[in-house]
Amino acid sequence: MASRMVTIAVIVIVLVIGFAGGYMYSSLTSQPTTKTVVFTTPVEHRYTETETVTLTSIETLTTFLPTELSVTQTVTQTFYSTFTKEMATTITYTVVGTVTKTVAQATQIVLSYPSKPSAELDLNGDGVTDLFAEVNPWNLNSYKGVQQMVIDLIKREFRTEINITDANPRQWTNGYPEIYIGRKPWGGRYANGFGVPFPMKISNMTPFTISFYICVERIDPSMPFNIAADAWIVRESVALKPATAPAKGDVEIMVWVYRQNLSPAGRKVGEVTIPIVINGTRTNATFEVWRHDSVEWGGWQYIAFAPKGWGVKCGQIAYDPTLFVQTAKNYATFNITDYYLLDWEIGTEWGTMSSNGAAMIEWVIRDFVAVPGATI
Repeated sequence: MASRMVTIAVIVIVLVIGFAGGYMYSSLTSQPTTKTVVFTTPVEHRYTETETVTLTSIETLTTFLPTELSVTQTVTQTFYSTFTKEMATTITYTVVGTVTKTVAQATQIVLSYPSKPSAELDLNGDGVTDLFAEVNPWNLNSYKGVQQMVIDLIKREFRTEINITDANPRQWTNGYPEIYIGRKPWGGRYANGFGVPFPMKISNMTPFTISFYICVERIDPSMPFNIAADAWIVRESVALKPATAPAKGDVEIMVWVYRQNLSPAGRKVGEVTIPIVINGTRTNATFEVWRHDSVEWGGWQYIAFAPKGWGVKCGQIAYDPTLFVQTAKNYATFNITDYYLLDWEIGTEWGTMSSNGAAMIEWVIRDFVAVPGATI
């Protein structure tokens, strides 16, 4: 494991460079690209060939002439006539032609709930899914207003706007618009384009670093809200069977970096210090650890790391998720050493409980990257 790890000094330098220039995943493929489409079109051609033929018609006329001796005499006369006739022949044949067209790929995708709530993205055009994006109002039955995420593929920017009223039900958490790598338990496909090898068994998990810029540009100050990562640590039976829901015996963890009018579910069970990088500076950040032993809607255990005495509402953030997973082992009420980490999600939980059924937020994430084998 040590041979694969990037030293602290190197990764901090890389991260600082990344903060200045969009981290280390930009490439020419971020420019508008074209796609060549080749197709064949059957074309039918017809022409008519006309041939003039001379025909001769021979007609014979036989006349019987009576004589005085009652002997019949036969007289034969032959008539010849010539005429021409046009004989037309139509020949049909097929020509296959190849036409090449250059089609400009879309540079923007708009997700909107409920018409188009999610997208699977290949950011560098190599044919491998890099991440998923979702609007994800998972705890909202009805509302009035707009929920959308606008994805700029050139800037690698995800801009989310929530502006609703009359939320039903009013909850501390109604939704979690997000981007993520790996696979949620309910999903059937992995987004492993950044090279992080999900699913990762906890007992031989290798480090990786994620980095992203996030900024909350507009928000109703009365509503519940956070900026948080979410991830799933599950039993082998769930990890190796896609589209299997988590249940009792599995673990959901969250890493919050900002909160407003909101606390994690369960109760506080401890405090820890874990290094993260904020705007290019490595910081030993203090987190409260909260645990809910069994969530009401699924039975799994929930562990959250919430910032104590600090928060990042707008800025560049980087950390090694495996440091939080290893720490969660100390707070889970059962052994998760042989479990699997399925994914890593970045988004914002929002609710309407303290804001009279309304929510108004606009935030942006850009320059997201995951670097396998690197730690801070």
